Amino acid sequence: MGQRIHLAAIVAREGRVLLVRHQAAGEWELPGGPFLPEHTDPEAGMTEALREFGLEAETNEEHFVETLFLPDGEGHMVYNLYAAGGWSGEITVAEGTGTGWFAPGELDSVLMNAQVRDAVLEACGIRERPDPTAQMMRALQGQIGEVARSVGVELEPEDAGTGTLDRRNRGMEVLQRLRGGSPSAVAPETLAGRYGPLSGDVVDFVFGDVWSDPALDRKTRSLEVVAMLGVLGRTGPLVTHVAGALNHGATPAELAQTVRMIAVYGGFPAAVDAWAVVAAVLSERGLEIPGGPS
Repeated sequence: MGQRIHLAAIVAREGRVLLVRHQAAGEWELPGGPFLPEHTDPEAGMTEALREFGLEAETNEEHFVETLFLPDGEGHMVYNLYAAGGWSGEITVAEGTGTGWFAPGELDSVLMNAQVRDAVLEACGIRERPDPTAQMMRALQGQIGEVARSVGVELEPEDAGTGTLDRRNRGMEVLQRLRGGSPSAVAPETLAGRYGPLSGDVVDFVFGDVWSDPALDRKTRSLEVVAMLGVLGRTGPLVTHVAGALNHGATPAELAQTVRMIAVYGGFPAAVDAWAVVAAVLSERGLEIPGGPS
């Protein structure tokens, strides 16, 4: 099944947020549109999508708010949310499409996706959304301890005041997003089966410390890992990290250029093997596979 990537923006005016709906009794949505193969990157795609509504608002990584994973049939839709600052223009929509400006306090009574609503309210500083990863961790801590003990490891008691729990939560969030938002990615049996006695170290240090450091954005880190695994010839974990790069907003073109860098520094045999993995993941998601010279 192909994975859809949708781009949406919070467009505000005089303390009100713009919403649109395509059917009179349908859900209200933020203005936006799909991320298409011809878009050079998600930010350029967001700019083009807003132009379809008559709005000019240059978007870049500084305007990115967060990525949501919304149920979509049997899979999910990757929903990249931006804040459109300094926009201009007049709202134009297709015939039959409704528009409205809503105060954030009115959104709870508006028919719209609950996850998107919460993200907007959080971005506006009105609501602090519960952290589902933290809730999951509290529910699973006892199970994780049991699994660790079953493989001969006794975990240290976690004290929220020491910062250990924060590292664990950050690590779980990164790992879950790399795996496409699947809760099973951070299930104790999954962690124990994949990492064994190294589970705590991998989640806390690799994902909670290194991956979560804000000095590099997640997409950059994903592309770095794709390059390193490609050079090393580790095609097994490469499948996961190519998918993770897409989940973090990387484009097929960016992955293709990463493979070219593998060829430069790791050799063409490594790059050819890596490209086979990248092409397979893109095909599985229904994304266009960049071609060679025309």
